[in-house]
Amino acid sequence: MVRSPYYRVSPSPWPPLVAFCLVNMALGLVNWMYRVNYSIYIIFFGGFLLASCLSLWWRDLLREGDQGYHSKYVIKTFRDGMVMFIVSEVMFFFSFFWAFFTSSLSPNVEIGGNWTPYGIRSPNAFSIPLLNTWILVTSGISVNYSYNSLKCKDYDYGPVVGMVFTIFCGVVFVGLQYKEYFSNSFCISDGIYGSVFYMLTGFHGAHVIFGTVFLIVTFGRLWFGHFLSNRHFGFEACVWYWHFVDVIWIVVYIFVYVWSGGRMFPWSS
Repeated sequence: MVRSPYYRVSPSPWPPLVAFCLVNMALGLVNWMYRVNYSIYIIFFGGFLLASCLSLWWRDLLREGDQGYHSKYVIKTFRDGMVMFIVSEVMFFFSFFWAFFTSSLSPNVEIGGNWTPYGIRSPNAFSIPLLNTWILVTSGISVNYSYNSLKCKDYDYGPVVGMVFTIFCGVVFVGLQYKEYFSNSFCISDGIYGSVFYMLTGFHGAHVIFGTVFLIVTFGRLWFGHFLSNRHFGFEACVWYWHFVDVIWIVVYIFVYVWSGGRMFPWSS
């Protein structure tokens, strides 16, 4: 590694190894779809290797920061990269919402020309989904409290309490989402409604799981003193991602649960 205002990294083995792990998991997934024996073990083995490679890659990245290679120019590229990553995630959800609105605003004859389709009982928007909304909004407040405490040089109480509470909210959200899925009267194979409902809510749930893991890793770094009031981009990126998860859920709740379920106004029969 050569010191420079810009990011001049030495050759690293992690990008090709991560690509190999992803290809291995993809091949395992294809074989699993064709019900090939032992294909599930290929997926899990590839996932284990992927997690190991990413952990070692992030370890090297953190070491570079501790050695002073992350200048303000490098941090700016990190911020730009995080913004582009979140924008790419927004595009994923945009495509799913496109399918949702196409199906709900102009329901075809195969589902009886009605939305919600006949025979489907939509979830009650004012039960578990409303509670989950309150949980995520509260977690957004707590992670902001943690971040602002860190910037105010409170390294002992505020950031730790805020992060622990936010992680707790993420775990509770996932548990309640699972409970809702278990009690629903339809599944992902029940026509277009089941497909778009579980794709939107399930894809968001996966982001909550990844975000909770992100929070746990950030909390571990906070615990070991990796952040300072003027050196905390990893913490900041975690906060950005969690707010992205919050905002997407509010949009999902308003349209998929309240509007689509006829809670704003009754759909015509």
